[in-house]
Amino acid sequence: MLGLMTDLAKAGGRIAREHFSAVKDQDITVKGSRDYVSHVDRQVEAEVVRRIRARHPDHQILGEEASPGTVTADAYEAHRPLWVVDPIDGTTNFIHGIPTFAISIAFIDGGQPRFATVYNPVTDELFTAERGAGVWLNGERRYCSPRAELGRALIATAMPFRFPAVHDDALRVFDRVQRACDDQRRGGSAALDLAYVAVGRLDAYYELGIYPWDTAAGELLVRCGGGVATDFRGSTDDVVHRRSIVAAGTTPLHESLLAEVQPLVPWLERPPFG
Repeated sequence: MLGLMTDLAKAGGRIAREHFSAVKDQDITVKGSRDYVSHVDRQVEAEVVRRIRARHPDHQILGEEASPGTVTADAYEAHRPLWVVDPIDGTTNFIHGIPTFAISIAFIDGGQPRFATVYNPVTDELFTAERGAGVWLNGERRYCSPRAELGRALIATAMPFRFPAVHDDALRVFDRVQRACDDQRRGGSAALDLAYVAVGRLDAYYELGIYPWDTAAGELLVRCGGGVATDFRGSTDDVVHRRSIVAAGTTPLHESLLAEVQPLVPWLERPPFG
């Protein structure tokens, strides 16, 4: 399965790399407030979906761009295998020529990710994981950071920038974490942030407002690297409807960061998340 997933990620990566730094304004569609999609996102997803369908016509596919033949999160049938595809995680970076984006693919069976691939086609870095068997970067076994203390942790995050009503609370949590940790980073790709946690480049990552295609692959990478990944409530259930995540290389660091983000938990019961 990992061989197929590698082929899928690299096929999508070739398309993205060919168009990188060449996307024009007329190639960009605004899906919603501060939410963009390019023709390249759609091309990558269509190619990945086509290749999955050729090998597994009976499997479900959940794609960010809702290509023909894909399902929605609400229509997902938990008893059937599911592929979760983000054709370009970090589209805003991609269309601005910033080489921090990735193709993210997860295979879910029994309600939890079993295999995962995150691929940055610009740096040619391929992160892969198999549940119970570990995480690899370009074929080399890697592990999460052993950092346990929040005060020494380098943490990635992202603002729920599409939802202005949340900004005040999110900024307060950002301030709490900033005062408690070593420093924070905002890379613009959840998939890569999680991959970096999985291989020890970052110590932790948190975000409110994500979707399953942003994190389904990355959270498995973290777990396979020896880390912990949950939602803001501390749960690992319901990956397909995930709207928040806290990931860390160690259990003590995860517990500390989880405590800091608790002021945002009520938003999971409110629009636009609840």
